Amino acid sequence: MSRPDFYRTRLDEIDAALARVKRGEVEEIGRSAGGRPILSVSYGEKETGPHAANLSSALAAGKPEAFFGPPRQKQVLFIHAAVHGAEMEGIAATLNLVNLLETGRDLKGQEWPGIPSAAERLRLIIIPCLNPDGRARVPDDPTIWTEDDVEKYRHGLKPDGSRIGWPECKVPHPRDPKADGVLGAYFNDAGVNPLHGVFLSPAVAPETHAAMALALEEKPDCVLDLHSCSAGPFYIIGSDALPERMSRRQFYIDGAYRQFLRERMGYHRNWTTEGREGALTLDSAYYHLCHALPLVFESTDGTDSQRPFTHEMIVDSQLIAIESLMTIGVHEGFRLP
Repeated sequence: MSRPDFYRTRLDEIDAALARVKRGEVEEIGRSAGGRPILSVSYGEKETGPHAANLSSALAAGKPEAFFGPPRQKQVLFIHAAVHGAEMEGIAATLNLVNLLETGRDLKGQEWPGIPSAAERLRLIIIPCLNPDGRARVPDDPTIWTEDDVEKYRHGLKPDGSRIGWPECKVPHPRDPKADGVLGAYFNDAGVNPLHGVFLSPAVAPETHAAMALALEEKPDCVLDLHSCSAGPFYIIGSDALPERMSRRQFYIDGAYRQFLRERMGYHRNWTTEGREGALTLDSAYYHLCHALPLVFESTDGTDSQRPFTHEMIVDSQLIAIESLMTIGVHEGFRLP
């Protein structure tokens, strides 16, 4: 299927969308390993000021206020997409979200009254594409990709043209961009997967460090990381690097999303995906940096021929996830006490 106009995922389309922003505040938060700008847009008054200690030291002193400062009036939600550059469904969703916050309608012309209503009671920070290097390396629309295309553009190819595959693409890390036949869009131009860049130098993992620096500045209550795969849409629940109470909250939010998805799209999902990576990823690092609830959401990418999703359904299933999450944030708060 051809890509409709509302399904915008290219870097120039991100630039054009953010250039039209009037209600939000656009900022360049850093540059990728390849020198490309990483842009954010924020909505709602910023209430966070400087802190006297990092989170670890403040909690050890029994003075969390040294990190968090005085209580805020609004919960803070930080959303970013395309940590992996070929997983561009989140870009389409965030650009529709930005248009919705600016005009009251998404790029299809559809109203989502629950989203702008909730947004008035939250602070939102949105990065449409955290890995612009990877995004610049691939064609526009995964919904028309073959299985070979998916492997080529996402995980990359060996010099002989054979697949690298997942999770084999995670080792070595960083990858030598010159050693692969095709460097997959999981990686920035320095061969770093930003999801696993927490302990790498900012010189090779600037995307990871830019996101963490923004999280330290904003101290979000929740971070939503938008990914995609053929089996979506679903949340990935749990991590060995998170306390159990955070996993329980993730299960709760996943359940709320299932209900919204069933009511809005008639789509029933009776299974849950648990992720138990043993080391710190960018997502779990947010909890340790600022006590944010991290959420990993996998959109469908439309490549499963047995379960066809249109471009409209791909965007809507993500906006439903965002609306259900924002509703919880407004009425309950994102985190458990």
